[in-house]
Amino acid sequence: MIISNDAKILSLRLGPGEDLLAGLAGVLDAQGADGGALVAAAGSLEHLAYSVVRVEADNVPRYTRIVEETGAIEITGLQGHLGREADGSATTHVHGTFALEDGSVRAGHVFAARVLVTVELTVILTPDVAWQRSSLQYGAGNQMPVLLPSPRTLAPTHHKNVLDGDKLVMPKL
Repeated sequence: MIISNDAKILSLRLGPGEDLLAGLAGVLDAQGADGGALVAAAGSLEHLAYSVVRVEADNVPRYTRIVEETGAIEITGLQGHLGREADGSATTHVHGTFALEDGSVRAGHVFAARVLVTVELTVILTPDVAWQRSSLQYGAGNQMPVLLPSPRTLAPTHHKNVLDGDKLVMPKL
């Protein structure tokens, strides 16, 4: 367990057509942070790609194939962590529940999502904690990517984004 004595709460809004995961990952760069948690989200999506974990016949948990949904998709719950890949690039680990136009519900690990009208987000950034991509080893040679918390000891070396009002402005790469 790592205890952070400081935290910054950031509220932002993503607009139509914006990439949800890129917007979340961009928060780390914009704030010079290496770890955070998505704690609240409300809004709608026009595209969602997700998957769930299933235990296979060999008793090994694996993600199912990625399912894609389009149309008006309401976010009914969304949470996760923001962290860094081994190369220092920002990344996310996000899970959610979603209501489709017909009222049916979908849930799982989010691989991609694009905003329909708006997504309002609240993120807690912790300057003392870095979430770092790692690989969890389990079973006979099986791996699953995960984010692991660690004390933040090195100064960030990533590029800086800026906030323009309530919109995240990311540099062109």
